[in-house]
Amino acid sequence: MEILEISRYTGILNVILSASLISFFITIIIKFFSNRFHIFIDKIDEKKPQKMHIISTPRAGGVGIFFGFSLVLLSPEKQYLYFFIALTIIFLSGLLEDFFGSLGPKTRLSLQLIGCSVAIFGLDAIITNLSPVIILPYWIGIVFSLFGIIGVCNAINIIDGFNGLSSGICLMVFTTIGFAAFSVDSNFVLFVSIIAIGSTLGFFVLNFPKGKIFLGDGGAYMLGFIIAILLAILTQSDSNISAWFGLAVMIYPVWEVLFSIIRRIKNKQPAMHPDKKHLHTLIYHKIHNNPLTAVFIWLLNLPFMILSIIFMHKAWVLICICIGFIIIYNMIYLYLKSQIKAI
Repeated sequence: MEILEISRYTGILNVILSASLISFFITIIIKFFSNRFHIFIDKIDEKKPQKMHIISTPRAGGVGIFFGFSLVLLSPEKQYLYFFIALTIIFLSGLLEDFFGSLGPKTRLSLQLIGCSVAIFGLDAIITNLSPVIILPYWIGIVFSLFGIIGVCNAINIIDGFNGLSSGICLMVFTTIGFAAFSVDSNFVLFVSIIAIGSTLGFFVLNFPKGKIFLGDGGAYMLGFIIAILLAILTQSDSNISAWFGLAVMIYPVWEVLFSIIRRIKNKQPAMHPDKKHLHTLIYHKIHNNPLTAVFIWLLNLPFMILSIIFMHKAWVLICICIGFIIIYNMIYLYLKSQIKAI
């Protein structure tokens, strides 16, 4: 038994290392060609309210992460093929945006709906069980699943504003999902999550703290999709892990999106219009340090992710964890807003 456990741990480390190396070297290549041929460049003279960098930087870091996921094709099981096809479509919905500078919202949404549909039907990842609150009818569950997965894709994109912020949060989430999957022997979720850890890590070392390359829309949508689909599979299986575990693990990016929409509607602004009033931008204006802003957000999220793992089978406790985070988030936000206004 001990030999089998050692073999399993060694296998996990080997997969993480392999994915990391693939992602790292592909990202270096992409960085070189982006600078050489001036493609996938996030220019400093572009008028984007959420832009915080001071030099033009490649924004195709998601390409390396995507190639890291080629490891899933080593498995002959059909579910990995469905996953990779869906992943490719979601990735393209953002990569085209990175390449052309602008992609029509209808085109982007259509691609994301196709990718998510392949995933939820091919992987049986339809969210219906939200007990103890509600059990959704199957067809409503399909709509809810599509809406939720696309929402998470965009949530990761919204928090992608500082060096290491979104990729660091994703690393924490993938690690949390990996622990949960390991504990309930969910092999598919475990395998994909450790590939995600390795692939994201290969990009992360080039993004934090210096920001030599950015994740881009393709990378952000892709990581959000992977998180959402893994949580859907994990919490809708017979593992007894509550669906609220998914919300508790992702409460920061999810609440960032919801809070931003509420804030903009209250101020009579377009709900999805980008601005510089997110929590991470307020923190930056307070401390004036790009990588340290990401570290602050990581530390804010870490206790809630640990609690989510401890209570992953306890729905009401997980709901309380979410409420607790929202209260703390709002308190910090209001404090920072008042401080900046005073200055």
